[in-house]
Amino acid sequence: MQVVTGQLWHGSTLIEYLDRIGFMVPNTAFIHANWLNPREIEILARTGVSVQHNPTSNLKVGSGLAPIRALLDGGVNVSLGTDGCGSIEGTDMQNSIYLAALLNKLRGDHAQWFGAPEVLHAATMGGAKALGREQELGAIAKGRIADLTGYRLHSFPFTPLNNLLNQLVYAANRHEVDFVMVDGEPILANGRLTRVDEDRLLDEISEAHARIAPHPGR
Repeated sequence: MQVVTGQLWHGSTLIEYLDRIGFMVPNTAFIHANWLNPREIEILARTGVSVQHNPTSNLKVGSGLAPIRALLDGGVNVSLGTDGCGSIEGTDMQNSIYLAALLNKLRGDHAQWFGAPEVLHAATMGGAKALGREQELGAIAKGRIADLTGYRLHSFPFTPLNNLLNQLVYAANRHEVDFVMVDGEPILANGRLTRVDEDRLLDEISEAHARIAPHPGR
């Protein structure tokens, strides 16, 4: 619909129109970007605009598959994301990594697939660059903010440990996430949130839903 309306309203695609009015600047991200022509990819690369690939959402609403290989080959920064629980799809980034690696194998020669190293880069450094914070986030290095995720290697997806990167992308899921640290502070430990009583929160949500749910028969 956006491709069609762009032509109707502006006589061009929406990305071409936004480029004309000066909207396309670094630290801007286009979410999805599934239906792109070569001119649009060139604009994204030239202006430093990132593309956020949301494979879970694309599958849910049947909106197509972003041309990831063409974007990467064209010099466009690609990051990964989800549309969130408001779209009834959850916020599982591990699932987004997994689906991104698999879905993009539907197109092209196997030598051009979106492989595990590129997927992990999109999930880490790609996201940092999309935020304009590639000097602070996205890698474990001196001087960077201590945002870390730790996985349980003593688990089925990592046993036996043959290829850590492939197993992280293709086999691991959120249940293997043992801890998460944000700016040096643990917010998830032993698989449980440290700042929120999860059981109490779930009970409160259920109670609130019961109060506002429509009365049967109305």
